[in-house]
Amino acid sequence: MQLHKHITESADIDSGYNPNRTPDLFALTYDGYIIAQDIVCQQEYVAMHRCPVSGEPLRVIAQINRAFQGLNEVVALSPATGERYSFIFDISNDVYQMWWADRMGDLYEPLHECEPRQPDPTRRFFT
Repeated sequence: MQLHKHITESADIDSGYNPNRTPDLFALTYDGYIIAQDIVCQQEYVAMHRCPVSGEPLRVIAQINRAFQGLNEVVALSPATGERYSFIFDISNDVYQMWWADRMGDLYEPLHECEPRQPDPTRRFFT
């Protein structure tokens, strides 16, 4: 199972997809954030989760741009129970930033002043 390659069928033409995803995708950083390498993968990560009570897929209800912290938060809701789930993605990493710089061209400007977070090698999603 190599989700870090092509998760969606439209991945090759989706402007939110980074074709240079690495095995660090979805690894946790040392401070517990989920490594995101493009916009599409954040939606894909949430789509992999289900409500533990009903088994229904979670529904995204909000996306909170915390780029000044090198983060993006996706809030999802269980349609069965109303319980909220928050997924906080690291977007400070080099893979995401190089992809974003390529998309933005001359308009690219890093919005965070922190060093890029690194994945914790003991907390990788893909082995």
